[in-house]
Amino acid sequence: MSTLRDLLLAEHSKVQTMRIVHRIGADRAAFDELMQLFLSNEKLVAQRAAWVVSYCLEAHPEWAQDHLSALLRNLRTPGIHDAVKRNTVRALRDVAIPEALAGEAADILFQYIADPREPVAVRCFAMTTFFNLSKNEPDLLEELRLVIEDILENETAGGLQSRGRRTLEAIRKAVGK
Repeated sequence: MSTLRDLLLAEHSKVQTMRIVHRIGADRAAFDELMQLFLSNEKLVAQRAAWVVSYCLEAHPEWAQDHLSALLRNLRTPGIHDAVKRNTVRALRDVAIPEALAGEAADILFQYIADPREPVAVRCFAMTTFFNLSKNEPDLLEELRLVIEDILENETAGGLQSRGRRTLEAIRKAVGK
């Protein structure tokens, strides 16, 4: 039987990604093995594991808890592949981030949102994840509102504009305005 690493390197496609997700299923030990590959120094393996990780955490967000510190540390790695950033931030959307890590997560996400050099998808997922993390923090929501308004004024990417408008509406509802 092929190892997870072999499967990741065999092919990069949605079909292969879903095969691996299906193989992991509800097997927490297999997911932990996937996380080791995802957080490894093997760039191609990590890049291909990223998509699988995001699907697994979409189905089992509680599985992220044991890996949150490592995931956040990984997001600070210089030269990290955009797929790793995008899928990590996407995966964190629905994860309950404990208060002890919330500040670090918010800092990373805010940097991604505000950096025009970041890919649009990374910025969009960061926007949603930051909002979810900050729903009950009016000061953080205000910071998010300000950066989104700047984005709407200065950025032309349609996806970023659309996500920005939707997030502003969500902020207005969250703060009751």
